[in-house]
Amino acid sequence: MKHGTISLGRVAGIPVSLHWSVGLIAMLLASSLADVTGWFAASIGVIAFLTSILVHEFAHALMARRFGVETDSIQLWALGGIALLQSESPNARAEGWIAAAGPIASAALAGASLLGWWALGGREASAELVGTLGWVGIINAFLALFNLLPGAPLDGGRILKAIRWARHGDRFRAAREAGAAGMAIGWLMATIGLVLILRSESGVWLMVTGAFVAVNARVEIAGAQFAKRLDGITVGDLTWYGVAAAGVDMDADSMLWQRTRLGAAGGVAVTDAAGLAQGIVLEHELWAIPANDRPWVMLTQMMVPIGAVAQARADEALTAVLPRLNPARPILTVWENGRLVGMVPPARLSEQLARAGV
Repeated sequence: MKHGTISLGRVAGIPVSLHWSVGLIAMLLASSLADVTGWFAASIGVIAFLTSILVHEFAHALMARRFGVETDSIQLWALGGIALLQSESPNARAEGWIAAAGPIASAALAGASLLGWWALGGREASAELVGTLGWVGIINAFLALFNLLPGAPLDGGRILKAIRWARHGDRFRAAREAGAAGMAIGWLMATIGLVLILRSESGVWLMVTGAFVAVNARVEIAGAQFAKRLDGITVGDLTWYGVAAAGVDMDADSMLWQRTRLGAAGGVAVTDAAGLAQGIVLEHELWAIPANDRPWVMLTQMMVPIGAVAQARADEALTAVLPRLNPARPILTVWENGRLVGMVPPARLSEQLARAGV
């Protein structure tokens, strides 16, 4: 469990996790559906619905893989799912297809579910599971249509971004345009939801969803402006090559006595007997330990495991790797042919981001 999520393992090599808020939404859906179908069929329906969202997100991830973009993870949460891609789409065509893959998958699930519902008797069927199958079809159709609304961060907004990017060739401008459309759509939805509430009708979810879309659209615009300022800067431009190594028996005090070995890297790699990096310790965290305690604190107690550290190639765009960073501990290591060759000093990274207005 990490950051309120439960790991569900890996599917097609992609880590999948479930946020705690999904449980709340699942109970609300099941309770509502159970009034019509009974608890057993309602439970099956909710599981099918959550599986449908996973299929939607995996469609994005697998299409991205076709265009050379890997996916860090897929997470389900209260308002749906999200596939965290490792980098931006390489071109407008890839952007469009990656975005469209999710709604296409949802539409296919809707068609298959509704066809099965019809073949099993449709409205004339008495079995509760048949009615649940129809519900799954309808909700997938709604999922496909909603996501096709032409505004970021929805899939339709990504498609709009791809179209505009292909038209004028500026992906940053295209992202801002899609974000502006998303803000308009989001606030319109929120306003309609508020009006419904004032009329004593059901509009809470519409208002909440609209506000979510609008706020995230604003984030998309800010992100595009930020990315444009960093355009052309690669990881290699900020890298300190040659990371000092220390064995698993090194303590914080001894490491600081050897501080000159660190150079300006801002950290040290903890290595095993074979010389393979096991984790990274940041220099400023060594200094933060009270002087009297440093001899008793081992680097292995402080290190961030290498698997939890952001990794990049020197030729990658800086904007492409920023989503991989943990904001609380922005460690970016640089690799070549599976070997650690350097790292971006946290101070240097912070300075570059400050120049970009972050």
